[in-house]
Amino acid sequence: MMRHGVIWLQMRSEQPIIKRMPLKIPKECAMSRLRFIPLILLLLLGPAVLAQEETDLPALATDVARQLDEVQELADQASSDVDNAFSLLGLLEAFSFVVTIVGGAAAIFGVTRFISAQQDLQEARKRFDEEIASSRERLSRETEQRQREFADLREQLERSTSNATLALSFLPLGESQYKSGDFKGAIDIYQRALRLDPQNPIINYRIGYASTQSGLLEEAEHYLQQALATEPDFAPALAALGYVYRRRGEKMDEGIERVTILNKAENNLVRALSLSPKLVDADGESWWGSLGGLYRRRGQIDQAIFAYTQAAEVTPNSSYAFSNLALLYMQKNNRSRMLETYEQVEKLAADEVQADVDNYWAYTDLVTSRLALGKLPEAENALDRVFTTTPDDAPYVLEALLDTLSRLADVLNSPQGDSVSEFCVRIKQEIENRQQEAAAQAEADGLPAAAVPGSD
Repeated sequence: MMRHGVIWLQMRSEQPIIKRMPLKIPKECAMSRLRFIPLILLLLLGPAVLAQEETDLPALATDVARQLDEVQELADQASSDVDNAFSLLGLLEAFSFVVTIVGGAAAIFGVTRFISAQQDLQEARKRFDEEIASSRERLSRETEQRQREFADLREQLERSTSNATLALSFLPLGESQYKSGDFKGAIDIYQRALRLDPQNPIINYRIGYASTQSGLLEEAEHYLQQALATEPDFAPALAALGYVYRRRGEKMDEGIERVTILNKAENNLVRALSLSPKLVDADGESWWGSLGGLYRRRGQIDQAIFAYTQAAEVTPNSSYAFSNLALLYMQKNNRSRMLETYEQVEKLAADEVQADVDNYWAYTDLVTSRLALGKLPEAENALDRVFTTTPDDAPYVLEALLDTLSRLADVLNSPQGDSVSEFCVRIKQEIENRQQEAAAQAEADGLPAAAVPGSD
């Protein structure tokens, strides 16, 4: 009992010491205090021990030992937890330091980047301003350039429109000269119009057509090609070019070259008539007649009759198609129809010359029809009118009449055929006289002989 009392007194005497310990202690002090936990627990068990019988001391000792072991385990666990806590606290302090360092570095880096970005932005803004200024200057220059180009284009357009209008105003003048038989004067006027509007297909066609009637076939081909270069499907130019090829082929000897040129003539005439079946030339005659003349020269009589029949349907008041049909009927051994048709030709041609006293083509039909019908005095009068109305620079008119009368003389019997042959002699002489006069005039003007119409 005395021993138990001593132990209890010791525990009481040590309690104030425990109460005076500070709340925050270092790790080493905390660990030393944990070592006293078993002793403290033993002292706290003193009163319970004093109440036990002496006979319970072994069991009590065993129980106390067990409890001390548990307390020791708790103390060890607490010590381990304290170690872990202080380790974690150290890590937190280290991490806090690292975070502070990293945060400072990041702040410094961020400030540096911000300053750099601000400088880059200022430089970019400067470059942008410079590019904007440069673009505005370039745009201003280009705008001024475009305005000048537009002004020039407008001026050219106005000038071109004015020139085109003026050029077209020359066409009626040229046509009047052509109708009067002044082919050269008509070509000169058309040339003036062409200088104002070089690409005008109508003007090129007019020059080409007038040149054809003057016998200037090379010049005619050139201008007609120019018209077709601007307007490939311009039917009048196609037909006129086909007629030029036909005229050239007529003067060639038999051979592949002649066949080729006549094929080109046919192709152009057929194409033109496909585009415009009722197409007429500047003299008011159907282009079917030119195609019929091509077939007749080839010996294609049936095709020629068809073509001239088409021409007669297009221009029923013209004697041209019927005059050619009459001879074709004779070649088909249909004399009665030939004479019947020539009677119709005479009436139509008489009406034509009454409407236009200078219609030399109608006078040639009068000569042919009256000779076929045996009206020699009337034919003489008509031939005189042919000589007086046919322009000097239109040799093809007399050449065509000579060709027609030669064929008529071949199909008529004597003495009527002989009378026709005499007319042919007179026409040949007239052609020669005109060629000599033209050559003399060309020599006086210093022109080459090739420039004389019909000299070839």
